[in-house]
Amino acid sequence: MTIEESGEAETSTSPSARSGSSRPASSRQDSYFPRARSGLESFRVQDEVVLLPDSGNELYALNRTGARIWELCDGRHSLSDIFDDLRYSFDGETMEIATDLNTALIQLRELELLQATARPASRAQQDSRERESSKPSDARPPVRIAHGVEDRPYFHWQLAVMFESLIGQLPAGWDILIVVCNNHQPLSDELVRILDTYNVCHFTGTSPADNFTIDVAAGSDRYTPMNRLEALNVLRHHARPDDIICLMDTDLFLYGDLRDELFPQKDALTANWIVAQEKFFHFSTDDQKGVSLPKLLDALGFEQEFKAGGVMIFLRGETLLKEDGKYVRDCFRFLQILYLAGKILELPDHGVWVAEMACFSLAASANDIDFDILDHPEFAVQNPEVDELPEGSFHHYYTDKNDSGPGPFLDSAWHKQLFADQSFLRADIESFLSVARGPVEQRFMELAIHARDRIYGVSDDSIN
Repeated sequence: MTIEESGEAETSTSPSARSGSSRPASSRQDSYFPRARSGLESFRVQDEVVLLPDSGNELYALNRTGARIWELCDGRHSLSDIFDDLRYSFDGETMEIATDLNTALIQLRELELLQATARPASRAQQDSRERESSKPSDARPPVRIAHGVEDRPYFHWQLAVMFESLIGQLPAGWDILIVVCNNHQPLSDELVRILDTYNVCHFTGTSPADNFTIDVAAGSDRYTPMNRLEALNVLRHHARPDDIICLMDTDLFLYGDLRDELFPQKDALTANWIVAQEKFFHFSTDDQKGVSLPKLLDALGFEQEFKAGGVMIFLRGETLLKEDGKYVRDCFRFLQILYLAGKILELPDHGVWVAEMACFSLAASANDIDFDILDHPEFAVQNPEVDELPEGSFHHYYTDKNDSGPGPFLDSAWHKQLFADQSFLRADIESFLSVARGPVEQRFMELAIHARDRIYGVSDDSIN
């Protein structure tokens, strides 16, 4: 790739989808995080990006490949991250891509469009070094907590609460990874602000709910649980074999101090009563409709024992990398099978919505993966009436009045659907805190207030 005086960006790398596992990154590549310098404006024109420095004397046009490199020069992606993204996104020989990337970065630096930044520890890692000093550095594989989200307020405030609960809690080497399912579009200012505040690494991915026009996301049904699978699909290109990728929902927060000894060192799923039903989907209907998951496996020719788990997923990087991501592809296939089966059975939308919950264990069984089922209450999806939690619990505030339940906290008037289209961080959180009925709800409200103050630098409602 070259950038000439006219500002035209050229590359010999052709744009088309590419798959394949990422190559190991050196410490040099993992410590170099290019970032756009201040005083630049950028404009997207179809697949290209035009850069306009504040001097106003020149402009630079980047073609599709150059635009992708530029978008990743955000101070959160290392050189190896950018290289792996290009390998996944574009066809081309490894050496050719590496040469193009190196040339592009050199030219961008020579034009004083970039500044290099060393990657600091995330806020969730700060103040946790002393707690780890007594443990061997290689005692446990690193855990990378992952979320698949959309770029809208419903996920913005949930991520902020989750990030706030993890400050100072993650052991050395652990981190947080966010995959934004937006078809690789630029992020909103609000989401960038939250990610920057907590210094969390992010990647962009496809938007299954927007891209599927038949079966899984037909018509107006935005089947957003597929974002969790897209997150795994993206992260398999950035996982190291010894990583543990911990895929979580967004509507939860850490209550108390994290207990890292509870995290598995191999593939594992948390026990789940919905997946364990004799007939999957049965919980949502009164007429005995459902699908026997063991019989489904048997009908497809798999003889492995089915073990029921879901919601919180722990996968080794080695599992995600194996056979060019076959496990993730099989998760998509089983999700589609279950979703279509639910539609054929004419189940209510809420019943069909859980189709992705079982796909992780079905795919693990089909690929003969040796995985554990974890029954730790700290990882469990708690009943909405719970008012006391074990130390180090990840509390799911999943239940709300749309689920015909009493809300996620004991006798609480608050539920997350009140803020489906607006940020809870911009609400009068203090009023909810003043009527909090128990320590769990109180902790949630306190985290929301702390997140608001950290992100916006205020402690009142002036952010409205």
